[in-house]
Amino acid sequence: MITNAPETCLRMPRCGGIEIEECSISQLQDYLSKAAFTSKELVQCYLRRIELVNPYVKAVIETNPDALDIADKLDEERKNGHVRTLLHGVPFLVKDNIATKDKMQTTAGCAALAGTVVPGDARVVTLLREAGAVLLGKANLSEFASMRASYYAEGYSSRGGLNRNPYNLAHHPGGSSSGSASSLASNMCAFSIGTETDGSIMFPADRNAVVGLKPTVGLTSTMGVIPESPSMDTIGPFGRSV
Repeated sequence: MITNAPETCLRMPRCGGIEIEECSISQLQDYLSKAAFTSKELVQCYLRRIELVNPYVKAVIETNPDALDIADKLDEERKNGHVRTLLHGVPFLVKDNIATKDKMQTTAGCAALAGTVVPGDARVVTLLREAGAVLLGKANLSEFASMRASYYAEGYSSRGGLNRNPYNLAHHPGGSSSGSASSLASNMCAFSIGTETDGSIMFPADRNAVVGLKPTVGLTSTMGVIPESPSMDTIGPFGRSV
């Protein structure tokens, strides 16, 4: 993975001395419950991984400046005996066409939309925050979810640059949820969220050897997602296993 890159980029930073590369959500939650490491330490490991790998893969447009503070508060909850769900303290990324009401941008990868203020979190982001998941950042995508032009470079956005396939940097990662899949494949997050109108989850999941799930249209709320087709859009997750 990540060919033609320095050896340091091939190594996932250890967390509390533990090798977490390719860990599932359940495995990470088990480590957290046993205090092998904290959520804050886990976020630090993923941020370091992004710092090392993202210059080559360009799967992440930006990271959440509040991620460490959010993780710290969730660690306090855990210390006090309150674990919200199995996602408590687990870092994730969302595609940049999914609104987040925080210090990050929501632009569908378009530089012209930089500075846009959204009225609130997308419904799926609200639910994941309530579940205790830690929003780590925004994932790159095919700009405007492949709707910017008839002919375009898959995985390219004017904000994020050209996203690459971590298994072969000469190949594209599929789209339009390219960064959501390639960031997971290259261990920059524990899971991620993408959107699909026609193949935008399935295609990059296949190209990056991860599991993508496209829920039946209407089962997941698309409130707060930059739309393409109300009759076809849906939100779905990427994970390491079903």
